[in-house]
Amino acid sequence: MGSVAAGGNEITADPAEAEVIVVNTCAFLKPAREEALKVLREMVAWKKKGHCRKVYIAGCLPQWLKEVGSVSLPAIDGEVDSIGLFNCAAPRLKATPKWSAYVKIAEGCDNRCSYCLIPTIRGKLRLRKEEDLLEEVAGLAKRGAKEIIFIAQDTTAHPALPSILKKAAQLPGLRWLRVMYTHPSHLTDELIKTIAGEKKVVKYLDVPVQHASSAVLKKMNRRYDRDSLDLLLSKLRREIPGLVLRTSLIVGFPGETPADFEELLDFIKTNRFEKLGIFSYSREVGTPAASLPNQVPARTKEKRRELAMEAQRQVSLELNRALVGRKIEVLVEGKKGRYYVGRTYRDAPEIDGVFYLQSSRKITPGQIVPALITKASAYDLYGRQAF
Repeated sequence: MGSVAAGGNEITADPAEAEVIVVNTCAFLKPAREEALKVLREMVAWKKKGHCRKVYIAGCLPQWLKEVGSVSLPAIDGEVDSIGLFNCAAPRLKATPKWSAYVKIAEGCDNRCSYCLIPTIRGKLRLRKEEDLLEEVAGLAKRGAKEIIFIAQDTTAHPALPSILKKAAQLPGLRWLRVMYTHPSHLTDELIKTIAGEKKVVKYLDVPVQHASSAVLKKMNRRYDRDSLDLLLSKLRREIPGLVLRTSLIVGFPGETPADFEELLDFIKTNRFEKLGIFSYSREVGTPAASLPNQVPARTKEKRRELAMEAQRQVSLELNRALVGRKIEVLVEGKKGRYYVGRTYRDAPEIDGVFYLQSSRKITPGQIVPALITKASAYDLYGRQAF
């Protein structure tokens, strides 16, 4: 987007106005590829009913087509090549609100989990230089960013992450630094100490564990077992006061027995994650797991996902209700009816819940204001501005 804008072109989010449409795609899972194809078909239709002359495809789907499989594409005009590992010398145009920005610290992955296509699609791990990252963060802060969200396929694979967080925390204007996609095996003592000690690093950690059964984890090639997971989670809770833990789990992995699934349910109820995403296993051609025996039927996978989500809903509701009466800062992002809508440090954009805030004063999006929590649902909080 930055390169296109730097070339003198105007960016529009309205396909009816666009002369050239670029569809950025994900190909990690079959549902993502299906969504990409659906959007591509919708965009190609604008050639007949709008101003569109060309439709291009970008992102992971072209790479998936080269390396893994094939699908029938609609009549597109070509592909946009990846610019590779981003550096701050390249032009950048933010697609997120002024107050929040994502910074990708690495590309690719060397973990080789048995269910995952990322190493095939995105390649081996490549690290961005610390100085380059910090220059980008400083530039975003000067442009009004209050929240920086560090991302990668595995953020903890970057050995300089603790140093990056410490130095970013010294930059003026920034209020929240958030870390996503941390591999459980790579959470070092130094990183844990940094998250605990740096005030601007929000006490929120995304640690995708994927399963709890040691037998399933071994088949997934995750390189840890249930006991080490429990020890790690206890350590994180102990050493980072006020920590909000997010994780993701896969149900229906090949060979997952009823006993394995019961262990997963117990894990959810015992560890009481504040945030949790649950996905049905997707059999991806090109991964070792695709050829494993004892593939779980689709109906069983969906039933297990529903049961796991219900277990988490109960946990989430109890944890949220326990927050009623507490004061907390809210980053206001907009308005819906009589409520301002925002997020606390407990919530990452789009994937977590929101805070519905009442206030007698006008609040500008991007402001961080104190609030009193007065009500809670399973995933969202409600309250009023505290003065």
